[in-house]
Amino acid sequence: MAITSSLCEHCYRHIPAETFERDNAVWMSKTCPEHGYSEYIIERDVNFYNSLVYDPDGICPPCGIMIEVTDRCNLKCPHCYHEPENATTDKPIDLIISQLASWPEESGSVILAGAEPTLRKDLPDLMRRIDSWQMASGRSYQNITMLTNGVKFSNKDWVEQIKNASKKPVVCIGLNHYTYQGKTVHKKQLDGIKNCKEKNLEIYYIGYTLEDINHLPDVLEEIQQLGDSAGQYRIRAGSDIGRNPDEPRYYLSDHVKEIKSYADNRGWTWEEVPADNNLYHFMVKINGIMHRLIQWSDPKTIDLEELRTGPWADFVPGKPITNFLHQIMLRDAAVNKNMMLWDTVSNRYQFRSRESIRQDP
Repeated sequence: MAITSSLCEHCYRHIPAETFERDNAVWMSKTCPEHGYSEYIIERDVNFYNSLVYDPDGICPPCGIMIEVTDRCNLKCPHCYHEPENATTDKPIDLIISQLASWPEESGSVILAGAEPTLRKDLPDLMRRIDSWQMASGRSYQNITMLTNGVKFSNKDWVEQIKNASKKPVVCIGLNHYTYQGKTVHKKQLDGIKNCKEKNLEIYYIGYTLEDINHLPDVLEEIQQLGDSAGQYRIRAGSDIGRNPDEPRYYLSDHVKEIKSYADNRGWTWEEVPADNNLYHFMVKINGIMHRLIQWSDPKTIDLEELRTGPWADFVPGKPITNFLHQIMLRDAAVNKNMMLWDTVSNRYQFRSRESIRQDP
């Protein structure tokens, strides 16, 4: 079907790959010079795969680049790619600013990631410094977005501090099913969402990772209750990256069919939305609420041709800015597994501005 690039799941080299159809599924084959030939199903439903519509002007994540600002976290989420190191010292603000200064001018929003950014005691100061740097450097202003579990936002004073720390702060909250961390933590997260809404602190998305597919009904019902608390909601099952390896293989078409079946049974409306749909995510409005249905690949099945757009990340020292999913795989190898990265991905898969993406045929 197509020529692409992938990773060797053993050594994480970037290697040529080919996708093809077999038995109504989409497969990938590839050969590593060190570890030989392999092939895997990347999508079990070829008709679903061929129906995906990519619209570069559609609804997409914040156009920006993620940067890790701490290795510490106050939770231990089973599927997190970033295994916390709570004994570490956070990198200095000046070092973070110097990393931002190395980014292309058209890089867009600064997206603060972690582990958990809110564990930085100086987070409001960091945000103010980023704002000041943007203005002093003559760059066009871009908002500061934060990826957080939302626990600290249960404190209204903290919400106020973050809201006042930047011209236009935005948060993205990983909520998850209530069994993920227990009902006490889940309530704090829900309180945090409520506080953000009351204080007019924008929540771009609220995300759920499923440990068990049987958690899906609870998640879908909770999203209906949260309604307009966020611009969109994200749901994904686990993948073989990070703390909890050897996940059962799940495909995006499975995800979409399960969710649509539940919505149909509840009599909810279902409206597919042309957006940046690809092998890994699919946009739909359910009862008018925007959902991004997600299923990550792993190093066995990653198709880099599907990852030539954002969200972008700068997580791996000495390596270029690439798509977030590609970055967390390299980070998993280099940091979690202490592996050597033998090569660098080609320019084709490195950061590109939104304008260059629009010009793609």
